[in-house]
Amino acid sequence: MNNSFDKPFTFDRVIRLCISLMLLGAGIYLIYILRSVLLPFLIAWLIAYLLNPIVRFLQVKLHLKKRYLAVMLTFAILIGVLTLLIMSITPLIENEIYQINNLVTTYQLQSFEINGIPLSVHDFIEKHIDFQSLRDTLSTENATETLKYIMPTVQNMLSSGISFILGFTVVFIVILYLIFILLDYDKINKLWMDMVPHRHRKTVSKLTADVEKSMNTYFRHQALICVIVATLFAIGFQIIGLPLAIVLGVCIGILHMIPYMHILSIAPAVLLCWLKASQTGQGFWALVGMVLLLYVVVQCIIDMILVPRIMGKAMGLNPAIILLSLSVWGSLMGIAGMIIAIPMTTLLISYYQEFLNKSEGSEDNGSLENTDDTLPSE
Repeated sequence: MNNSFDKPFTFDRVIRLCISLMLLGAGIYLIYILRSVLLPFLIAWLIAYLLNPIVRFLQVKLHLKKRYLAVMLTFAILIGVLTLLIMSITPLIENEIYQINNLVTTYQLQSFEINGIPLSVHDFIEKHIDFQSLRDTLSTENATETLKYIMPTVQNMLSSGISFILGFTVVFIVILYLIFILLDYDKINKLWMDMVPHRHRKTVSKLTADVEKSMNTYFRHQALICVIVATLFAIGFQIIGLPLAIVLGVCIGILHMIPYMHILSIAPAVLLCWLKASQTGQGFWALVGMVLLLYVVVQCIIDMILVPRIMGKAMGLNPAIILLSLSVWGSLMGIAGMIIAIPMTTLLISYYQEFLNKSEGSEDNGSLENTDDTLPSE
């Protein structure tokens, strides 16, 4: 059998094994200590991984000999698409903000008592929510006053704001990392493989290919699912008549990039139901019921149709495992860890299952060899 555990555990082998484990532990601890430094690089690498196919496509189709031209063109296309997207949805958002401003104004100027809601809840909302400030913020007529109110806060942040400077520096570093990684994406990958010892190069190459395939399956398919989810919620909120339907739908789609995080949007949806009921006289609980029904229907569509047909069974994890992986990776690497939690967990589980299968196969072969040895010779 070709099993490393069949070799005798000599003193030299035990020492080397202990040193290897110590080096592995030290490496993990070093990564944990330097996680704040490594995180911008990881984010930039993730974005570069998503943009590299576009760069490669432009370089091949347009016959660009210099890669930096393809990178610059990719950034120009990305900025152009984002600009057109913002310009197209801005009028819709302005219209919805105008509607929500009218709702807040009506609620503030008139005294409403929503049927089925205790007076204590009304008093709590009146006491803890400053509708006048919300109205001034949403009003386009008071935009100047809003800026005057915001600017001192921004100035205080800038004057005392080491955190602001650090945050801006991190964003700048991520952009620099992104540019340099895209310029030499293939060279960096080759350099990384050349640094691996030759005897381990095949294993590391397979691991890298599996990680790339797993990431590719997850992010591209999950992005499509998020677009569909955002569309479904926006249409559903429009049918219900909820204000800020498109804005809330888009936010839910973005949140769904991390599985089950769109559930956090239930709270603002319920608040919008409150404002809608106070203006139109509709039943508050009826609106909340329709909103919750929409969440249930969309979640069923996600689990029964979108994920099986788009994502396939490649990422089929139990919800409990998903939540556990989100917690573990999130605690290690923050938001970036939560984003990569599902593909990395799936990859680790598949490797563990492959290890078990190989171990069981080795044991079966060993038992067969022992059986052959004990058979009487004729």
